[in-house]
Amino acid sequence: MSRSSRATIALAAGGTGGHLFPAEALARELMARGHAVVIHTERRGAQYQQALAGIDHVVLPASSLEGGIAAKASAALAILRGVLASRRDLRRRRVALLVGFGGYPSFAPALAAKSLGLPLLLHEQATRLSKANAQLLRLADGLATSFPTVAGADAFDASRIVQTGNPVRQAILAARGDYPGLDARAPLHLLVVGGSQAAAVFGRVVPPALALLPEALRARLRVSLQYRGDDADAIDAQLREAGIEATVQPFFDDMGERLRDAHLVLTRAGATTAADLLTIGRPAVFVPLPHGGAREEQRRNAETLAAAGVGWHLPEAELTPAALAAILREAFESPDRLPAAARAAAALGRPDAAARLADAVERLLASHR
Repeated sequence: MSRSSRATIALAAGGTGGHLFPAEALARELMARGHAVVIHTERRGAQYQQALAGIDHVVLPASSLEGGIAAKASAALAILRGVLASRRDLRRRRVALLVGFGGYPSFAPALAAKSLGLPLLLHEQATRLSKANAQLLRLADGLATSFPTVAGADAFDASRIVQTGNPVRQAILAARGDYPGLDARAPLHLLVVGGSQAAAVFGRVVPPALALLPEALRARLRVSLQYRGDDADAIDAQLREAGIEATVQPFFDDMGERLRDAHLVLTRAGATTAADLLTIGRPAVFVPLPHGGAREEQRRNAETLAAAGVGWHLPEAELTPAALAAILREAFESPDRLPAAARAAAALGRPDAAARLADAVERLLASHR
C-alpha cells in the first residue's frame, strides 16, 4: 500500500490516562506509518493536552450507565448523542476502521462505526475485559490483548485474538535503561504514584511508614510522592522531620525519568501503570483500588504481577504503616530482591506494543478491503 493511499483510522478512548495514553501511543505509530488518525474521547480525555498535541480529536458527550432509572435514561440519551456525533465525524473523514480502548466514552464511537459497517478492533489493557469491551465484544472483528489470557474473552474466536502488549508513551520508551545500582551508601529512590486519582491513602500511610524505617535507610531515601491535597505541605514536612529527602507534587511531568531512576515504586495497579513499569523494568508494591468499577481489574493485575515476581500485592485494607514499612525494609535491605523483581518486570515488558497493535490494525484493514 502506498503512503498516499493509507487509510484514516479512528481511535475511541475513555477519559482516563489509562485509556488515553495507549490510544496516543498507537495514534503516533499509525501517523508515522502515513495514516491519518482521529481520537474520539470525552471532556476528561481532552484535558490531556500534551498527549493529544498534534493529533486530531473529537470531544463527544458521554455518561456511565450506572445508577438509578433517571441516571440510566440520561446516560442513554448522552450515548445516543455521542453515536450521532461520532457517526457524522467518521463519515466526514471517510474512516476505514475504528480501534476501541475501553472506558464508557468508547461505547458510542464503536456503535457508530458498526452502524457504518466499519471493522472494529478492541484493545484490552487489563487481565479482565472492561465493562465497555465486554459489551462490545460481540460486535468486534478482532481483539488485541496486553496479557496472554484475559478473563471474559473465552467465548471470542481465538483466531481473532492477538497479544500485542499495552502501548506506552514515547516518554516512557525513551526512559528505558538498566536498573539503578544498590550500592550500600548510594541513595534509594522510592516513587509513589496514585494514578489519575493521586491516591490520598498514600499521603496518609507513606510518611508514618517511612518514619518506622531504620535511621540509616531513612538517610538514604529520596522520595517522589504524587499527592493532591491541601495538606501536601504538611506531608512534606513530616517526611523531612523523619530525615527523608522528598519531593511532593500533584503531578509529575517527568514520569519517565522518575521511573527510570526508581529502585521501587508504590502504586495502584491500573493496566497502563503496569505497562509503564514493565516497559522500563521496575519493581513495585501494588495497592489496587479498593472499590469502584476498576477494583476487580486492578486486583487481578496486582495478583498476576506479584505472582510473576514483579513485586508485592498489598490490598488497601492491609495498607498500614507497619505493613508497608516491613515490605520496604525487606526490599531495601536485601541485595537481591529488587534486582530480581526488576528483571521479572523487564521480561514481561512489551516496548514494541504500539508497533504490534499497528500491525494488527493494518492486517484487519487489509482483510476488509
